[in-house]
Amino acid sequence: MKRAFSLDDDWSRVLARIGKPADLNASARNAGALIRRREVRDAATLLRLGLGYGPGGMSLREAAAWAQIQGIAELSDVALLKRLRRSADWFGMLAGQALADRAGARSDMGERMLRLVDGTTISAPGSRSADWRLHMGYDPRARRFTAFELTDGKEAERLDRFEPVANEIRIADRGFGARPECIRSLAQGVGDYVVRVHWRGLRWLDPAGGRFDMMGFLRGLGDRESGETTVMVGRGWNREPWTPFPARLIAVQLPPDKVQSSKARILNDNRRKGRVVQPKTLEAANHVLLLTSLDPDEYPAERVGALYRLRWQVELAFKRLKSLLHLDALRAKDPELARAWIFTNLLAAFIIDDMVQHTLDSPP
Repeated sequence: MKRAFSLDDDWSRVLARIGKPADLNASARNAGALIRRREVRDAATLLRLGLGYGPGGMSLREAAAWAQIQGIAELSDVALLKRLRRSADWFGMLAGQALADRAGARSDMGERMLRLVDGTTISAPGSRSADWRLHMGYDPRARRFTAFELTDGKEAERLDRFEPVANEIRIADRGFGARPECIRSLAQGVGDYVVRVHWRGLRWLDPAGGRFDMMGFLRGLGDRESGETTVMVGRGWNREPWTPFPARLIAVQLPPDKVQSSKARILNDNRRKGRVVQPKTLEAANHVLLLTSLDPDEYPAERVGALYRLRWQVELAFKRLKSLLHLDALRAKDPELARAWIFTNLLAAFIIDDMVQHTLDSPP
């Protein structure tokens, strides 16, 4: 069992980072989390119970016993379950407020805000499918998450999921480059984007409106490390047409070892699914294809490639969530209890991020 917040001084430090007791009481009442105080006397106690069950790693029965031993609250595991189910929205609100406060206090990190977007799936106990999908934004300079949204496992990844911020650069992997309407939304917005795309993933058009020769473009690069062209992105072939929008298509040559691993991954994936790989797909695997709206004078192809390579940071951040807080080990099958569990783990992760950031920012 992981260590719970059991010492008063530990809890005081944690609580100080979340909010004042009076404010927590008000927000809990407004969210419908704190209606009866017979067993749980205030919002701080309710939050402590939620953190014990979520990042504390305890079962409902263990959390109820721990609370009684520590003099925190006296309630059964069934009563605790009902309390936590009713508090899911409130826990989510607290996690969102933690990110909002962080964004308000963020110092100037450079000429433009960078936001890496990615997602991960979470499965209920005994489930073989993705029951939940956690979508998140990440600031690679501040090394912090900046936005999140929890949906069911069927909800797709979208490049335009989070509210756009003026002058931001949104960076995403290939899973986000398959929905042209999402890319178009950002292209017409207040920021810019860099997203990896598949050579056949979108309806590629040339500036005159004809079919763009993707393989001709890639073959024309020869041995150059990178190259680019202007393309028009149309709507899906079987959907209602729209006015295509322009974008820069950048091809970055992969090193030989990366080419071999990329082709091996394609072959293995298609073999597992019983599909035949097209020769052009293996040929296109020599390059990483990036679509962007960034100005070519300010952001040449090499700089765009460097921005995209920052994506490893959000992947490591997700690994930390899973390896340290065990976010991939959901304990609850009940949907509302599962949401409470996930949100309290996120809240703990954001608090830990702030503590670590304070240490990094402080002189030795």
